[in-house]
Amino acid sequence: MIPIEIQKKIKDLREELNQANHEYYIKENSSLTDFEYDEKFKELLTLENEYPDSIVEESPTQRIGSNLSIQFNTVEHNIPMLSLSNVFDLNELKDWIKKTSKTVDQDIFPLVCELKIDGLAVSVKFQNKLLNQASTRGNGTIGEDITNNVKTIRSIPLKINDSKNIEARGEIYFPISKFNQYNESRELAGLNSYSNPRNASSGSVRQLDPNETSKRPINIFFYNLFDEQGKEIVDSHYKSLEILEKLGLRIEKNSKQIHNFEELENYILFWSKNRAKLDYGTDGIVIKIDDINIQKNLGTTGRNPRWATSYKFPPEIVETKLNKINFNVGRTGVLTPWAELEPIMIDGVKISRATLHNRDEIERKDIRENDLVELQRAGEVIPQIIKVSNKNLRNNKSKKFEFPDYCPEPCNSKLLSDQNEVSVRCVSSSCPNKFERLLQYFSSKKCMDIEGLGSKICSILYKEGFINTLDEIYILEQKRKQLMQLEGFGERSVNKLLANIEESKNKSFNNLLTAFGIEGVGEEISDLIAERIKSLDILYEKKNNLHNLEDLLIDIEGIGPIVANKIIEWMKQEGNIFLIENFINLGIGTKNRNVTNQSNSLNYKTFVITGRFENYNRSTLENMIKNNGGKVINRVSSNTDYLLQGENPGTKLSEAKNNSIAIINLSEFLQMISTKERNFS
Repeated sequence: MIPIEIQKKIKDLREELNQANHEYYIKENSSLTDFEYDEKFKELLTLENEYPDSIVEESPTQRIGSNLSIQFNTVEHNIPMLSLSNVFDLNELKDWIKKTSKTVDQDIFPLVCELKIDGLAVSVKFQNKLLNQASTRGNGTIGEDITNNVKTIRSIPLKINDSKNIEARGEIYFPISKFNQYNESRELAGLNSYSNPRNASSGSVRQLDPNETSKRPINIFFYNLFDEQGKEIVDSHYKSLEILEKLGLRIEKNSKQIHNFEELENYILFWSKNRAKLDYGTDGIVIKIDDINIQKNLGTTGRNPRWATSYKFPPEIVETKLNKINFNVGRTGVLTPWAELEPIMIDGVKISRATLHNRDEIERKDIRENDLVELQRAGEVIPQIIKVSNKNLRNNKSKKFEFPDYCPEPCNSKLLSDQNEVSVRCVSSSCPNKFERLLQYFSSKKCMDIEGLGSKICSILYKEGFINTLDEIYILEQKRKQLMQLEGFGERSVNKLLANIEESKNKSFNNLLTAFGIEGVGEEISDLIAERIKSLDILYEKKNNLHNLEDLLIDIEGIGPIVANKIIEWMKQEGNIFLIENFINLGIGTKNRNVTNQSNSLNYKTFVITGRFENYNRSTLENMIKNNGGKVINRVSSNTDYLLQGENPGTKLSEAKNNSIAIINLSEFLQMISTKERNFS
């Protein structure tokens, strides 16, 4: 039994802290100092620990300390979280207004203008006054459950003073002033920095541990309000913003009701000039029809509402010096150049590097080290060099930049450069510059599927020198004692990892071929090769006549000369042949996938899959097709027999119609494989 005076003390502390949160995060002015807040929080935490029966969901202490999530569950949205169409100038905006007015045969003013926040769209639901569920936008129909993480955002109340069940939608963002500071702290800790505030906000709410999210200074603005069925509560969007604010849900203060085009133009011009003063990224203005009845009348088209659009600001362009051109080596060995810049601020974000894409991009723009260049953030996200500045002055030491002939230190392997391709790549499987990413890929589910050998463990084992080539994964058993001396590697976890590695030896040749990470050789291509070349040792036998091997590969339907050439170039590398020999000696990849077909009903039939299917993921459907004698490819062509169509199909549907391909739904497909003898030609 909790004493009455303790109950009262706990209640008073909760109210004080919740009020302080509301004042600080919503009103931006708190009655408590940080020290006073911390002291009261500690006092409440102590009392709740002493009297655990007193803990309730809406207590400020419950924002952190939630259980660690293994994965994010999916959440189906009551109504889709749609994306917006875009207009890029005032003339396009006039056309949108004119067209929309004509559709409903009436004036669509007033409009509501809101700054388009550069962050992560989320849905937050309150049931019986309590924050009940939060989810990401996802694909618009299905998102991820991030409830525990969203509860750590202090500007979001855990309890509202309204008994109605509601859904509020908004944008989680990372304040610019906190972003640069946060990146600096990550760099000091030896961690990778985030490239932009949008990625930082998304990464923050998708942490598996809510305690990690609680350390990130993210915030939110709400902009939509619905009842629990997904219906609007009032007949005016602007009124819904006012209700959100009254509920204690934070809104962006610069939203405005607009009554004519002149007001609209002034609003756009003002924020085009003044957005740099804001402490959050905004790449445009969301323009919505205020009248909910007109909104309902207009409805949606595809993935966009007809009653709203987004006016996109032109990107801010700045000039800075390009100090040096460096390279990243990707998993497949492709070298991607990037520019090391004199640090400069764009849209409030400090930029010190930018992508240069590829060799052709550098040559076309004649970009050189020490040039003064024009820079923008493409789509308000990715720093991009537009061109060499007109103010640039070159001296006689300026030289046209040339791609290197050898992979950067410490690899130094000869690079493969084909004048017919834009990519330059390192084809050494032991290249240290790409090996850590290749190791992660090798262990992934679609390759050798080694559970427990995830990105973090791969990084540790590589950096500690346990694995330097792919085949060394399979001699880790010899280093069992050394493994158990690593921090976080107990006997149980080491035994489980080694058992999973041993089990992966049974994976078929096509899995191993995918896992080698040869550019252009994914699951589909590996399956096609494995149908003709049955095992790794048979592939090895062909090393002495690569010309014949190339002809054989080109002869396989679905493999063209470009992919065949990449495989041949990979086979020319002595280190890769040595790798194949080691895998053969280990007995890995020497057997093909041994699948006993459930039926031959799909023999010689080629399928393309598009859309989403209830109760079936893509991999399950692919296996069902293969296990009944069929083949799955990624692209629609004249050789495709069937397009298996689910919900929200992509461009493959129109391609299938243009090529007169038979289009079937899930129930028709299941019927096809239910009878072995039926002929579906």
